[in-house]
Amino acid sequence: MKPVLPSPAMPAPASVDRVRMIRRSIRCFAFGLAGAVPLFGLGTAFLALRLQRELARETGVPARAALMDGSAVVAFALMLMSLLYDQAGFALALGFLLCAVQGYLLLRQYRRTEPADWNPARHLVYWGAALARTGLILSATIILAGVWAAIRDN
Repeated sequence: MKPVLPSPAMPAPASVDRVRMIRRSIRCFAFGLAGAVPLFGLGTAFLALRLQRELARETGVPARAALMDGSAVVAFALMLMSLLYDQAGFALALGFLLCAVQGYLLLRQYRRTEPADWNPARHLVYWGAALARTGLILSATIILAGVWAAIRDN
């Protein structure tokens, strides 16, 4: 009878500095909060979204942003088309609907994703990303409204 060899151990996961992870989560929230200010917070909004992707990569949590990005592109195209056809109310309603869709998708991702690593500030990353996306949507809506006003005045 052969002796049973122990099964090979799984490779140890990459060590994540938890203090650094918590600080970056708080920084993502702060950048998202500053990014929620339309037009002035564009740079910090992009920083918050970049931090969200980096934290997701470090912790092994999938950052599913393709659906959110796709819905934003489609909504912005519809907003531009509605502004070109003098339907400003429809464009504004699309802006609010896009904010609601983005919030729903982030909430659904937060609830369905089981964290691979312990992070008590995980919710701050999602809040930061939601605020940053809201700021980007509001900024785009303001820019589109400005373009519409300039086209309409000519």
